[in-house]
Amino acid sequence: MTQRRTVRAFTDDPVDPGAVRRAVAAAVTAPAPHHTTPWRFVLVESPRTRTRLLDAMREAWIADLRRDGRPEESIARRVRRGDVLRNAPYLVVPCLVMDGSHTYGDARRDGAEREMFVVAAGAGVQNFLVALAGERLGSAWVSSTMFCRDVVRDALDLPVDWDPMGAVAVGHPAEDPRPRPERTADAFIAVR
Repeated sequence: MTQRRTVRAFTDDPVDPGAVRRAVAAAVTAPAPHHTTPWRFVLVESPRTRTRLLDAMREAWIADLRRDGRPEESIARRVRRGDVLRNAPYLVVPCLVMDGSHTYGDARRDGAEREMFVVAAGAGVQNFLVALAGERLGSAWVSSTMFCRDVVRDALDLPVDWDPMGAVAVGHPAEDPRPRPERTADAFIAVR
């Protein structure tokens, strides 16, 4: 568990696709509501598809930032944050599907139902990241696909009900991670 770290710089060494598939197998053991399987993992292995996806996402991000009135130098700086996806040797897009979800007809319960599925998707992604660490692979979960879901669905030719939940850069870490500041559990616990 503690081996999982966000890695933003990778070597050029290729990633074993079998290791990624084993990590997906671990991911789908996460808990989910109503005995469902709300996870799908898009393995972006084609260089052409990867470039199409990342270029389309960058264009959407730039358009959003320009609508926000950001100066061009700020836009360029912010867009460079996405380079971790471009520079990683392997890319995975986890998606949420709501198959098997319940509809109640009121906003409170329908919202809670969606939240249950989103939490399950997060648990699946966490399992995936931990399993990648167990395979001695580094990863960075980047939220960018969540801001341009239609663009991602189009670039990856995904069904309309697949909800991209970020993108995961995967590769061999270029350097050992810096020590993580120690956190004690007490800071995160409330006892009643």
